[in-house]
Amino acid sequence: MKEVAIKIENIPTLSDVRLRNLFLNAIKIRLDPTNKWYDEAERAIAAIQDTWSDRVRRQQFQDYKADTPEEGMLKSVGYKVGENGESYEVRHRLLDFLIEGVLPPAGSPPYYEDWGEPSSKQRYRKLHRVIRVLASSASHFSNMEKAAREWEDDLIYIEDKWGHL
Repeated sequence: MKEVAIKIENIPTLSDVRLRNLFLNAIKIRLDPTNKWYDEAERAIAAIQDTWSDRVRRQQFQDYKADTPEEGMLKSVGYKVGENGESYEVRHRLLDFLIEGVLPPAGSPPYYEDWGEPSSKQRYRKLHRVIRVLASSASHFSNMEKAAREWEDDLIYIEDKWGHL
């Protein structure tokens, strides 16, 4: 959890991978209100979103290139399922963030734009479609049973929480 100890003013200088790691650690810290880094983690998340917003703006003007251009949006925020995946609490926080938050630069500008605005029907549909495709694909492989089950659970979660958008 030492990643949160980074000075907030240094966040804009971090690589995309370090930002993702810091973001994921901050999300995990925010699961426990008694954690001594709880408030600092919230400030870090806000600063990371500001940095992502700036990088996305710069990317649109070809003034920034993400150092993780081949990653999809889910991976870019640290969302993982399966044997080495995140707990359901972390996944659900990340899913909420994917709906409500300022997303990191991921893929090409058209790919990013396909995610739409925070808390929009477009954002919900994109996230739902991506997870549905992953769950459907995983169901064809016996070594991906846990991942398929978790994607199905996560689909139910976003439908229940965000299906009204």
